[in-house]
Amino acid sequence: MKPFAILMGLALGGWILSAATTAADLDKLKVLYIGDAGTPRAREFEGFLRQNVGQVTVAARGAFKAADAETFDVVLLDWPQSERTREEWKTGRAPLGDRAQWSKPTVLLGSAGLNLAVVWKVRGGSG
Repeated sequence: MKPFAILMGLALGGWILSAATTAADLDKLKVLYIGDAGTPRAREFEGFLRQNVGQVTVAARGAFKAADAETFDVVLLDWPQSERTREEWKTGRAPLGDRAQWSKPTVLLGSAGLNLAVVWKVRGGSG
């Protein structure tokens, strides 16, 4: 039994080391932040990202088109709850476009998850 434990420990250690060496370097990462461009919140995110990733572009949520994300590695969607957001829900249009067409790795900030779930009619619950 002891040789098996040693073998498993070596395998686990090798897996951890290989994962660390194959991770993408943040200084090469291209990030697109979609939000209310020009707001203090958007400026804070932009400043933080500029210090930590290779390229950052800020896009206004209302004018964003899904094709704009093609050249980026990751998209950050910042979509807070507001009366304006509730009006956007009624239009059925999500900033990222049609759910079936969206495949870009995406981080949902603030209430973006709730807002997308409403517009994309994602089943589920909360709480």
